[in-house]
Amino acid sequence: MARYFFSLLLLSALAGCASQSELTARRLDRDNPKYKTAGCQDSLSAAEAHRDIKRARTVASPVLLFLSGGLLVPVVAANAGLDTVDHVDAAKIAENCGAQAQTNAEIATDVALGAAVGVATSGLTGTALTAK
Repeated sequence: MARYFFSLLLLSALAGCASQSELTARRLDRDNPKYKTAGCQDSLSAAEAHRDIKRARTVASPVLLFLSGGLLVPVVAANAGLDTVDHVDAAKIAENCGAQAQTNAEIATDVALGAAVGVATSGLTGTALTAK
């Protein structure tokens, strides 16, 4: 059981705490005239929701992996889907607030890399999750 909690902590540390939307919101130039527009401020509300989702996923993903007996594909697919929505919303935040938005190709690359890291870290922790 101690290995499981170590694995959970390792996965949490590797996953990071901030969503892409939150990181984008932090990098915005608040002096840009577009920052004060209603469109920008409305899109910034998405950053808060993605932050909360990211924090919940950090705990829920390893727990779901453990409870499912190690079914990695559904957990990785769900996380990749949520990452895609987060990156698309981050691009909208950047565009609406006067910053340079990621292209669809950049979003796809980032999501794929995130999924690969998720698989790699799950593979590292997978042995600990099934150990008794």
